[in-house]
Amino acid sequence: MTDILSDDEIAILLADSKSLPQELATLTPPLRNIKLGHKEAQFEITGLSGEDFRVIVRQSNINALDFSVILAFLPKTTNQVIRLKRYNGKSHEHTNHIEHAD
Repeated sequence: MTDILSDDEIAILLADSKSLPQELATLTPPLRNIKLGHKEAQFEITGLSGEDFRVIVRQSNINALDFSVILAFLPKTTNQVIRLKRYNGKSHEHTNHIEHAD
């Protein structure tokens, strides 16, 4: 079953204060997990509200400007990973098909 969050619920989750692990706060995350064409690191963090989040950092093995940083919400009632925000490097554009829908 897929949970659907309202815009207000997403705004509350994004506004929740979150502390980053030291290795991420210093902008030197250890990108260890080598996958198909990219390195990846993941960090679990808990917001001030007690909600759980995951930060996912990916970087191409070929182009350092090809990277993504994703903030995901981890609801306590399921094992889902709900991506709230995604930031990309200069190598490509990423669109969200559910935004700007008529």
